[in-house]
Amino acid sequence: MAIDLGIDLGTSGTRIYNRKEKRIIANAPTVVALRGGEIAAAGEKALEMIGKTTDSLTVIEPVKDGAITNFDAAVGLLKELLSGGLSSAFTKVRAAVCVPSGIGEVERRAVEEVAISAGVKDVYLIETPLAGAIGAGIDINEPKGYVIADVGAGTTEAAVISLGGIVVSKSVKVGGRSLDNDIIQLIKKKYNVEIAATTAEKVKLRLANALPSLSTDIVEVKGKDMYSGVPKTVSVSSNELNNAIRESITRIVETIRAALEETPPELSADLLETGIILTGGGSALRGLGKLIKSGTGINVYMAEDALTANAKGAAAALAAKGGLKSALLSSGTRKPH
Repeated sequence: MAIDLGIDLGTSGTRIYNRKEKRIIANAPTVVALRGGEIAAAGEKALEMIGKTTDSLTVIEPVKDGAITNFDAAVGLLKELLSGGLSSAFTKVRAAVCVPSGIGEVERRAVEEVAISAGVKDVYLIETPLAGAIGAGIDINEPKGYVIADVGAGTTEAAVISLGGIVVSKSVKVGGRSLDNDIIQLIKKKYNVEIAATTAEKVKLRLANALPSLSTDIVEVKGKDMYSGVPKTVSVSSNELNNAIRESITRIVETIRAALEETPPELSADLLETGIILTGGGSALRGLGKLIKSGTGINVYMAEDALTANAKGAAAALAAKGGLKSALLSSGTRKPH
């Protein structure tokens, strides 16, 4: 029995959608632990090992900005996620994998080979903005313009879509991870305390806001004193966090504006009606939609299940019998060696 999957192999997280069962079968960190070159753990188990490893164990992230940086680790991660989410009753697996728009041929082949080596029989690729649009419920083949802004962990990509393709696309290597790093640097420089990336992300989601705020909310942050080396807790205000992430947030908004500025006038009128649709985990930052609207003058909408829209859309394009298949970049004829 064949099964169609949508795979969003992201910098921070990997999500796999099973079209037949209509559910996400894997949602895990894109993290792998290696011991002697062999896979020791993947996903959540590997994430828990960060900062706690011995000399014989290394924790790596095999994907950066949509590109494979460690082939074997990426294969091991995907194998682990597929084995945990699929029944052995399925004899043939097809998958559409999300890739950044404008991806080069070398990077395309690397993504294809990773999926094939992980056990996928037929591999297709789909540009992330198209997958996100489909996953958000948009008919991408309409003669109408739509804007998708995918705010990922490592990259933000803004694309104007019409008639089944990407008309304009702009990207910047700023995303959720950039905001986490802004918070890490704030606490390091102001309080001389080092904190983990996971701690910064939790602080961001709890208290940070893309909009300027007069809030006096405080969050306690635990880390390590840079001079004494002992554990230390500091209190950080929401205003401090918001100021720390301001530059990165501005770059995200400027990227979306740049895509809008290059949009043909025939489509610009449509955008006032259809608005800007946000996808990706980074879009969950409070106030981001309002800030983008303020900076562009266009209404902003969050895609339903923004975190998983790309994987769902990829699977939908793969399973479609009609026009949606035009979104796929390759023919699916690549086979395992």
